[in-house]
Amino acid sequence: RENNALLCEDKSLHSYPHDWRTKKPLIFRATPQWFCSIEPIRESLMNEVIKIHWVPSWGETRMLNMIKDRTDWCISRQRAWGVPLPIIYNEDMTPIIEREVFDHIIALFKEHGSDIWYEKEAVDLLPKGYRNARSPNGLFSKEKDIMDVWFDSGSSFNGVMRERGLKFPADLYIEGNDQYRGWFNSSLTISTAVFGTSPFKDCVTHGFVVDENWDKMSKSKGNGIDPSKVANQFGADILRLWAATIDYKQDVRISEGIITQVAEVYRKVRNTFKFLLGNLANGEHSNFSPSSDKVEVFEAVDRFILAKLESVKNEAIAAFDKYDFGNGINRIVTFMSSDLSSFYLDITKDVLYCNSQKSLRRLQVQNVIYQVTDTLMRLLTPFLPFTMDEIYHSLSYANKDNVQMLDYPSASHQFDESVIKDYQALMELRDIVLKKLEEARSSGLIGSPQEAHVSLEENNALLKKLKLDENEAELARLFVVSKVDFKAKDGVLVTRAEGEKCPRCWNYVEQLHEHEEHAVCPRCLGVLKENHDGR
Repeated sequence: RENNALLCEDKSLHSYPHDWRTKKPLIFRATPQWFCSIEPIRESLMNEVIKIHWVPSWGETRMLNMIKDRTDWCISRQRAWGVPLPIIYNEDMTPIIEREVFDHIIALFKEHGSDIWYEKEAVDLLPKGYRNARSPNGLFSKEKDIMDVWFDSGSSFNGVMRERGLKFPADLYIEGNDQYRGWFNSSLTISTAVFGTSPFKDCVTHGFVVDENWDKMSKSKGNGIDPSKVANQFGADILRLWAATIDYKQDVRISEGIITQVAEVYRKVRNTFKFLLGNLANGEHSNFSPSSDKVEVFEAVDRFILAKLESVKNEAIAAFDKYDFGNGINRIVTFMSSDLSSFYLDITKDVLYCNSQKSLRRLQVQNVIYQVTDTLMRLLTPFLPFTMDEIYHSLSYANKDNVQMLDYPSASHQFDESVIKDYQALMELRDIVLKKLEEARSSGLIGSPQEAHVSLEENNALLKKLKLDENEAELARLFVVSKVDFKAKDGVLVTRAEGEKCPRCWNYVEQLHEHEEHAVCPRCLGVLKENHDGR
């Protein structure tokens, strides 16, 4: 303006008034650029978009709308460094658009790299002896613009996969939700134009991490969180667990308080595994062996928990296959805290702690614990690799360098859902009994559940089906009481257990038997004698 060099000046109302880096007003200038027309491949692009599995699903609509309204792709950029636009101009500044010239430049790039464009003069980049009527003096010049950098990244599939003989297209492209206009778009456009297909089958996009007040993290605000500091303070697996359980499809918050909550979930998972591992160890020099200690016959509660494990495994794998990691992990954690810790491991403590080491019932429980530990460890390895590797090397049968070398579980197709239904019905009966026990405790009839004697109705169809009507000891463990019989006329009757308390298992029995310095119940007496004789 000061030099009277402007041909035209006008004011324009637009939605991006300031540059985000310099914070200064923007001025629009009309400049010569190179474009690729989208029109010839628009229909093919839209067909490829429909074939892709988008996560979230609205990604398909977003990409289709971009392609539908797009006319051209501006492929030139005014930068000092980058992949050059291989255009050579005649003396009259008309571009040379000839296959012979392009093929020669391509050959030079293949042999010397794209830097040769900057190292040689324009005439040296042309085929030997090249002539053009528009350059009567043999003078030529090079294009100074570079390719759009999205052309570089958008072509990555070719260098990474096709030229290396790897599988193409890729199973997955994953990036932030700002890449619909960037990497996803350029990759899809280039691959469809050249090879007629999308370079990826699935596309997953994620939001961005913000602070606890939902503000974008930035250096200027000083609200950024260094992942390495979080990993050093809490552990890398806890940071990974946070990332795996959030709803990554939208912006997510992170703060020390949020990570502390995740750490509590991790602690419960770790403690459950510690209990499982502890009960696969039979002593200082003797551990459970999945081969020599294997059993084929299980009690009803064992079958229930194994069936539930299969159900949870199938649900988790199905969620992971859909990139729904949060729901998959939550399903596993819920199983560990509810079905496993609060139920199965609680009712089998009596067997694990008080039965003889090689009793059938204890081996049955250990077989269940082994299967549960092995399956959950493999399921959680991608998310908690350090912890799962530690668990793996705590197992006596570990024979790989690390847990990642193990096969990942696959969904079970031979799964009897009726077992789960019976399990749910049994849990309803257990809830009724536990409610009666709580009433007895509140009234002062009993202190702990083991002081109780539970009577059930005779001819209970569910218990007959599960053959628990023939196993009163197993029912007593199910309810964590000292005795169960079938003498109630109606519903559930709770009375105080008669007899004396065994100091070893804490159950009440009619008579204790002397053993060395203590009197114990008949079961504990047999175990103690067996242990003594086996010394």
